[in-house]
Amino acid sequence: MAPAPPPAGLLAGLALCLLAGCNQPPFRPLCPALVHYSPEEERAVARELHLHPDLKETPLFLLDYGNERHEIQEICS
Repeated sequence: MAPAPPPAGLLAGLALCLLAGCNQPPFRPLCPALVHYSPEEERAVARELHLHPDLKETPLFLLDYGNERHEIQEICS
């Protein structure tokens, strides 16, 4: 008579033990390249904002954009 196969729980436990030693690669975020703005470009934007005080939302968007750039630099450096 042939021996009985091992119980499924035993096989699952063995597989779990074998896989527990596998290391996952370290997490590395995908970092987009940031656009570099020259001081002249930054001054031109500041000048345009100063000349158009009617632009109420644009400065808020630019602040948010600056915050996002800073966060990306922190994460990706």
